[in-house]
Amino acid sequence: MRNSEEQRPGALSGWNVNRLRQIIDTVADYAVILTDVEGKIEAWNAGAEKMFGYLAEEAIGQKQEIIFTPEDRARRVPEKEMQTAREKGCANDERWHLRKDGSRFFVSGVQTALYEHGVLTGYAKIARDLTERVTLEERLNRLNADLEATVEERTAELKREIAERKRSEKTRVKLLQRIVGAQEDERKRISRDLHDHLGQKLTALKLNLEILRGQCEDDELHRLVEKVQALAESIDSELDFLAWELRPATIDELGLEATLENFVGEFSLQFNIRADFHSRKLRNKRLLPEIEINLYRIAQEALNNIAKHAQATQVSVLLEKPDNHIVLIVEDNGIGFKPKRKTDKSAGLGLVGMGERAALIGGAVEIESKAGKGTTVFARVPANFRKKSDQPGE
Repeated sequence: MRNSEEQRPGALSGWNVNRLRQIIDTVADYAVILTDVEGKIEAWNAGAEKMFGYLAEEAIGQKQEIIFTPEDRARRVPEKEMQTAREKGCANDERWHLRKDGSRFFVSGVQTALYEHGVLTGYAKIARDLTERVTLEERLNRLNADLEATVEERTAELKREIAERKRSEKTRVKLLQRIVGAQEDERKRISRDLHDHLGQKLTALKLNLEILRGQCEDDELHRLVEKVQALAESIDSELDFLAWELRPATIDELGLEATLENFVGEFSLQFNIRADFHSRKLRNKRLLPEIEINLYRIAQEALNNIAKHAQATQVSVLLEKPDNHIVLIVEDNGIGFKPKRKTDKSAGLGLVGMGERAALIGGAVEIESKAGKGTTVFARVPANFRKKSDQPGE
């Protein structure tokens, strides 16, 4: 019956040992080392000379532990590999080894137990230099680590930039809110002065002209006074509209819906353009003051643009609450934006102003326009209403 040692997987026996001794010198790309049962080197091929730096005559007779690092020798790694080879037929390892000059390099090796007629006669170790692969892996790992560090650093930098931009944007918005607030206060003051002072003087002028006209006996002088009266009426009308544009008193008293409805009517009379206003689902509820005035200014700017540029004959203004937002739509049937007008800075300033006013109250403005097809302005802002106690009639 066969010796149990012959049955071990990977064990070399019989003619294989002799054959191995004959062919090890023909293998140049791998180090092939034959040792006896105690680990003393018996054969050392050209590949081993090249890899480990020992000539065959220097290596043969020494224990194979000369190629192991001091740390592995202290841990008895050479003996453990021989034991594993005896028990399992072969022992695989990937570890750092030593050259004759003391330099270290990474080796992948397999050590196989050799048997003749069932008797252990030694071991064969085949080794391959993996230093280049390990070096490349380590370099790749370093590059990955450097890349990750760069990404983390850049991510942190971007986060800081985003935070800084957010702070800057908040500062800009606060500053813009203060500027807009100051503008509205100044508009209110100028509007009041126009109405109270110039309005009163124009009223007095018109009364005096009426008295003068009644006292004129000369027909030519009578006609001249009538012309002056007509001019005074025209100035009075334009002054009222200017005061209205600056700051309508009704927006504080009656709210956005009533103010927009009145303004659309005044716009239609002033510029002789048919205009209609519709409001849905607000149910006379008052929005926050900053929302009302900014939506009013957006509508005002849109209508002023129509009067200046659109050549429209029909305008529609819609104020509605489709969900938890307020939507203002100003639509005309004018000439729309021509391609050259899209880059016209003078025309663009008003559009920028509308967008900034919407942004101040958490909204946005979109504009749809096509040459010959008119223009539509959409302003969408959050529907934030005043407290119930601040609503009309409360």
